[in-house]
Amino acid sequence: MAPAGGRASLRPGYNVVAADGQALRRLLEALFYPGPRDAETVPHASLVPGGAGVRVGVTLAGNDGVTYRLVRDLGGAAQLHRFDAGRRAFALVSQTLPEIAHFLATTVGVPPRGRFGALLSLSAGDLPSRQAGPGLRAGLPAPGPRKPLGPEEARKKLVELRAELERAQAADKLQYQLDGLQSRVFKLEEVIRAGDKIREGLASAEVALVELQPLADVADRLGDVDARVAAFEKAASRRDEALAKLAEERGAGGEPAPEATPFWRRPEFWGGVAAGVGAIAVALAGTASGSGGLRYAALLDVPAFGYAGWIALRWVGELEGTEKAGRRRQRAGVRERKVLEQYERDTAEVKGVMKALGLGTIPDLREALGRLADARAVADEWRHRFAEWKSSPEQVKAAEEKERAQREIDGIEARIAGEAGGYVRDPRQVELDIARIEGEQAAAPPPVVAAPAPPPAPAGEPLQVLLGQASAELKASPAGVLRGVQPRISQLLPALSAQRLAGCQADERGNLLVLAAGRSAPLSSLPPADRDLVFLAVKVGLVEQALAGGRTVAFAEDAFAGLAEPARRVVARLLKQMARTGQIVHATSDPVFREAADHAV
Repeated sequence: MAPAGGRASLRPGYNVVAADGQALRRLLEALFYPGPRDAETVPHASLVPGGAGVRVGVTLAGNDGVTYRLVRDLGGAAQLHRFDAGRRAFALVSQTLPEIAHFLATTVGVPPRGRFGALLSLSAGDLPSRQAGPGLRAGLPAPGPRKPLGPEEARKKLVELRAELERAQAADKLQYQLDGLQSRVFKLEEVIRAGDKIREGLASAEVALVELQPLADVADRLGDVDARVAAFEKAASRRDEALAKLAEERGAGGEPAPEATPFWRRPEFWGGVAAGVGAIAVALAGTASGSGGLRYAALLDVPAFGYAGWIALRWVGELEGTEKAGRRRQRAGVRERKVLEQYERDTAEVKGVMKALGLGTIPDLREALGRLADARAVADEWRHRFAEWKSSPEQVKAAEEKERAQREIDGIEARIAGEAGGYVRDPRQVELDIARIEGEQAAAPPPVVAAPAPPPAPAGEPLQVLLGQASAELKASPAGVLRGVQPRISQLLPALSAQRLAGCQADERGNLLVLAAGRSAPLSSLPPADRDLVFLAVKVGLVEQALAGGRTVAFAEDAFAGLAEPARRVVARLLKQMARTGQIVHATSDPVFREAADHAV
């Protein structure tokens, strides 16, 4: 803006501008949608001291990759230029306001006015708590029509304009050099951005490695993982072979013999002893009675006592056999225990790793290690590709040339700010102003025409009005529009309301319900402050949806001033995230938003 507005450089991303939000929005609308009565709608009294005529200009990169510059006197002449890279100068496109507006919308990519108001702008005056009185436009002071200057004022104005013409002619060369360099930087950034896919791939690979970091730590602790796993499997094989051999030996030994019953507990033994004693008793009885034949019965005690002795000797043999079998079983148990202990020692480290990773078998461990190896190989491949791309001659040359061009841009901007005093109009525009004032002094003053009344603000509940406008732009019902931004509302509304409000719903008839304290309540029953929070959550969701649909620009006033600092920080982070796919211009002096901004002006 000239003469008092200065220059602001806005870059892709989240831009925070310390300016009056209403004035800046009206200015952007006058530049995006130029009309013959811009001087009546732009509150220029808040932009230029003394309410003088507003002269503004904007340089922007169109969706076609070409740089354009619009310079104009609000309510008067205008010129739209296209930068010619071959000539390194701006070429005139049009001087007619309708043609300029059509060209900006169709070729440059300026969003339609309805879409900008419904989906891409957020004003503090749109909040429900601000809608109790007249609309925002009705509250702005409308400046009166321009009156011809008096002779003394005209003489002073002509002196100022001729001085401005000298500065403009001196700065014109710097200006087209600056625009040429900016166009060159834009093309170099396109070359540099060719590596974005490589960066994204590398970032994804690094994220995958971070997720597998516990497995990587364990694998690094094991050292040679393949050798350790092979040793584990070999130890398991040795254990199985040894246990199979022991089982075979135990099977060859037959079933373990039952414990031998002592001979003194066997009735056969005592039967033999009793028979021998009986035979001796019969022989003694016969001898005492004089019967000589019975004495030979004593000979029967020999086989009887022999049978009892054989029973005793048989017990001794059984006892020796039981002891031998016991010793064999004991040796087998010792060997089995040693085999198992050796197996546990050989596999303890690998088993500890599997337990730490929550894996049950060696195949599971091999699969996990395979995933780690694949992730490392992918990451190495992306690092290699990134290193090759970064060191490629084309990339190195583009980065060096961009850095050199940026230094030249900074130097030229400093020279423009120092020599020309900020933004400078096209010399032909200044010449037109001089001719106009000289013509006014030679002609009679025109009649004063009252400014037309501003259009009334939309009637109805502000959120319902917003959903109606958004549904007209998105070709959907209000309920469908609300469902489209429901995930963002469910995330943002609790943060704005300190968890008091959980979400917002709408039926097909457009009735709005807010989820609060586990129950649904009509929107109209909420206090104005809570209706503001619901409105902000819905509008931020719509802005995000519109930005995600394609590269465009959104505008926000300082509509978040009434929020607590934690809530403002949440909004600031969200706005910065949303601006990755386009550009957000946020008019505020709040340090919370300036800290989060990609660029602060």
